[in-house]
Amino acid sequence: MKRNKNYIPFVILFIFHSCLLVFTIYKKKDRKRLFILLLSGIGLCFVFEYFVLSIFKAYRYKPKMFLNKDLDNFFGAILSQAIFVPFTAVFITVFKVGWKGKALFAIYFAGIERLFLKLAIHQNNWWKTKYTITLIPVFFYINDFWYSQLKKKNPLFLFGSLFLSILVSGFNLMYSVSFFSKFRFGRGRWHSWKEHFKVAPLYYFLLSLATAVFIKNDSGRKGILVTAAFSKLIDMLVLNTGIAKKNFSYVLINNSIHLLMISWAALLKKWIYRDLGRPDIDNFDDMNRAGN
Repeated sequence: MKRNKNYIPFVILFIFHSCLLVFTIYKKKDRKRLFILLLSGIGLCFVFEYFVLSIFKAYRYKPKMFLNKDLDNFFGAILSQAIFVPFTAVFITVFKVGWKGKALFAIYFAGIERLFLKLAIHQNNWWKTKYTITLIPVFFYINDFWYSQLKKKNPLFLFGSLFLSILVSGFNLMYSVSFFSKFRFGRGRWHSWKEHFKVAPLYYFLLSLATAVFIKNDSGRKGILVTAAFSKLIDMLVLNTGIAKKNFSYVLINNSIHLLMISWAALLKKWIYRDLGRPDIDNFDDMNRAGN
């Protein structure tokens, strides 16, 4: 039997872009803000991928890490949208790479796409490489602007980062339990993976937005209880509409996810609204160098 080697290019890119991020973090002292920027970028990519991949089926990934084609497709999407592009964007933002550098990275990603198409580990339906080479630099500039607004403590972007960071945690937990369990969202007696990845993100989008609003206003005991109560209310609606089935797996997994998301949201609120409100580390370092 011929051994599958589709995953090898994905692994190589994973290692390369992880090293790029580690190098960036090593060189940058403002690591907490950098981490929030990374989560925000991943969140934006997740939202983009939901519409382009799940709803409009622009393309398909084929890493062949899972037997189920839909599950395999979404795993490839996670690698692309949660690692390859956002990790690169953070590097570009931190080192203030100009338009020429952004253009080179766009060509790099377009080249990878063409290579993946040739290797038959990626398939474009209506998507075209020219969309990739056009939209990638746009995301790089959005990432630059987002970072500048975090430095200025812009309330809109602080809340946006809180929401997106919570959303990323919800999505990752959802993907993880989906990969390693039979828990899925959908309608009817049997829920396909394709249906699950259409419905589940909407559930976590609503849950993350509500959690961000409640925790921003109060991350103490009252805020946590209100958030937990709202989460259970959403669960009741989901169960009553038949989108999820009430069983031990659902109760255990969902309650665990709610607990983790609320705890994580409270910590994120502290980082974003208190720790990032301190004097800018970059400016502090500049003053020290000037004084010496």
